[in-house]
Amino acid sequence: MTWFDPHLHFFALQQGDYDWLKPDNPPFWPDKPRIACNTTERHLMTQSQGKVDGFVHIEAGYNNRLPWREIEYLDRHCSLPFKAVACIDLTDPQACSTVDNLLRWRSVTGLRHILDDEATTLLTTPRVKHCLAHISHRQLSFDAQLDLTDSKAVTALLNVISALPQLKVMINHTGASFLAARSAKKKHLWLRHIQLLSECPGVAMKMSGWEMASRDWRWQEVARVCDALFERVPYHQLMFASNFPLCGWRLPYLALWQGYEKLVAQLPKKVQRGLLHENATQWYRLNDK
Repeated sequence: MTWFDPHLHFFALQQGDYDWLKPDNPPFWPDKPRIACNTTERHLMTQSQGKVDGFVHIEAGYNNRLPWREIEYLDRHCSLPFKAVACIDLTDPQACSTVDNLLRWRSVTGLRHILDDEATTLLTTPRVKHCLAHISHRQLSFDAQLDLTDSKAVTALLNVISALPQLKVMINHTGASFLAARSAKKKHLWLRHIQLLSECPGVAMKMSGWEMASRDWRWQEVARVCDALFERVPYHQLMFASNFPLCGWRLPYLALWQGYEKLVAQLPKKVQRGLLHENATQWYRLNDK
């Protein structure tokens, strides 16, 4: 079985800004130098031994002021089938114009503004909600990255989804919030919020980013998280992803996907194919021209 990876990043350090990868800028991860290097489609193909037959590139800070520059770079240098989630500053007064400009590139299928600790504030701000409505109107999706144990943030997101039922929302690193939760209360909140989000037909969740919660995560932990998701979320709303090259902090790319295959080996073949390939191509509209 081949894989379609719906969450990865390439770095062209001599051409883009990538301020977050510079040693003097946050985040101040001691192991940041391990990922602060040029990473290309060729590296992906080598590490996957050719088993990846497409991907979604998630904005990686190439140029946050002019996000189309990253798309231009990808279109020039990528040969595999792919789609791109571009950077957007939802607070920018010109954000809607930026969205319209990005539509010039057929590879652009969605947008991301990393919400994280600002999720509640951002998702309750009129300007941000207006831009999300514009994104929905333009039939682009929104990649939401936030702590799924944060009740206020999840409530704000659910309110946005309720107001914009046509907006497709991709939850980044769904399981990482559970791995990061240090209390039974937090884990219970994650389970509750996953259930609520799963009831929104326009929401999909990416099982990825485990290393963001714990550099030394274990497969037993990930298996428990995935089982919890499988119990609460329809399979067609789930997809495995890598967060390449950051996944390399824990283990090689090939080993990650082989581990995913083992996790789902007992599921029906159609479900396996969906989780490892087809769901992502459908949610991110790979075949749209």
